[in-house]
Amino acid sequence: MIKTILTLLVSLAVVLPVGAQEVNAIKNARQDVKDIREDAREGIKDARETAIQELKAKRDELKAASEKKRGDFKAAVEQKREAVKQQVEAKRAELKEKLKTIKDERKKQVVEKIDQRLDAINKNQTEHLSNVLDKLTTVLGKIVSRTDKASDRGLDVTLVRSAIEAAKTAIEAARTAVAAQAGKTYKITITTEEKLRADVGAANKALHDDLAKVRDIVKTAREAVHDAATSLAKIPKVDEEPENTATPAATNTQQ
Repeated sequence: MIKTILTLLVSLAVVLPVGAQEVNAIKNARQDVKDIREDAREGIKDARETAIQELKAKRDELKAASEKKRGDFKAAVEQKREAVKQQVEAKRAELKEKLKTIKDERKKQVVEKIDQRLDAINKNQTEHLSNVLDKLTTVLGKIVSRTDKASDRGLDVTLVRSAIEAAKTAIEAARTAVAAQAGKTYKITITTEEKLRADVGAANKALHDDLAKVRDIVKTAREAVHDAATSLAKIPKVDEEPENTATPAATNTQQ
C-alpha cells in the first residue's frame, strides 16, 4: 500500500508541473494574441493618420492651386481694365471731335452720357460676372472636399470626379470670356445728325449682344457646378461622417 501511495505521489509531482506549464503556455498565447491585436490596431491607426495627412496635403495643394487661378483671373481682369482706360480716353476725345458736326447741343450731351454709360455697364456687368465665378469656384471647392471624403470611405465617386472636371473646364472658359469682355470698349461711330439715334443704337446693341454671350458662358459654368453637386448627392450615405464607418472595423478587430 505504501508503495502504491509513493508511486501516486511521484506521478502527481510529475503531472503538476506539466499542468502549470500548460497554463503558462495558454497565458503566453493569449498575450501574444493581445499583442498582435494591439499591433494591428496601431498599424491601422498609423495608416489612417497617414492617409488623413496625405489627404489634407492634397486638399491644401488643390486649394492653393484654386486660389492661384482665382488670383490670376482677377489680375487679368484688372490688367484689361487698365488697358481699356486709355482706349476710353482716346475714344471720348474722338467722339467729342465728331460731335462738333452736330448742331443740337442737347443731342451732343445725350450722346456723351450714353457713351459713358456703355462703359459703366460693361464694367459693372463684368464685375458682377466675376463675382459669380468666384462663388461658383467656392461651391465647387466644397463639392471636391465632400467627394474626397466620400472616396476615402470607399464610395464610388467616378461620375462625380468627371462632373467636377467638366465644371472646372466650364469655369475656366467663363473666366476667359469675362476677362476678354472686361477689355472691350464700345465706340459710337457718328455719321450724320439724322442717323444719330441709329449710330448710338448700334453701339448699345453691340454691348448687350456681347454681354449676353458672356452671360450664357457663365450660365453654362453654373449648370456644370450644379451637375457636379447633383451627381454627388446621388451617392447613398454620402454625408455620413468617417467615424460612423470606422467603429465597426475596430470592433471586428477586437473579436
